[in-house]
Amino acid sequence: MILYLTIIAACVLIISAIVTLVSGLGFFYVLGMTALAVVVVILVDAIVATVSRLLPAKWARHDMKIFTVKAKEKKFYEKLKIRKWKDKVPEIGQFTGFRKNKIVDPKSVEYLDRFLLEACYGEIGHFFSVFFGFLILLLFPISGIWLSVSIPVAIVNALLNLPSLFILRYNSYKLEILRKSNLKKQSRMAAVESVVA
Repeated sequence: MILYLTIIAACVLIISAIVTLVSGLGFFYVLGMTALAVVVVILVDAIVATVSRLLPAKWARHDMKIFTVKAKEKKFYEKLKIRKWKDKVPEIGQFTGFRKNKIVDPKSVEYLDRFLLEACYGEIGHFFSVFFGFLILLLFPISGIWLSVSIPVAIVNALLNLPSLFILRYNSYKLEILRKSNLKKQSRMAAVESVVA
């Protein structure tokens, strides 16, 4: 979380400095506008996350085509060296009561189903946050100064949501393999038990 807060603070300062230089307005005025834009975008992200989490579970099923991750997509994430940096991205599962940064019960199909459901909810939230962050452009009077602040803030918001989306999809690929393996083991054990009985 400290990394994200540092990135946000650095972006606020950089955006404010650039807009101040270009516009000739006072730095603290522009800094205030930029901070306001960041707060609004964070609120939009929170609303998107809350609404996506309230969707019926049938809309976030891991077996739906939209949530299925193919091998090519997984390779794309590997080219991004996702394994090296994925643990540095904050995971805020504590707000939903289900943390997704560690698999607690890898042998339980029920647990993996819940994990995949939560990952799908996360995908929905981060995907829409990338785009809904640009709603900030509609919330305030459109002027040159506001656009020069809100567009960079919306872009930074999108760039901060994409890694989380990528991580969720990358992990889902592996979770699906683990789930299928567990289902096969359960099926074999059930077959053995029926023969023994």
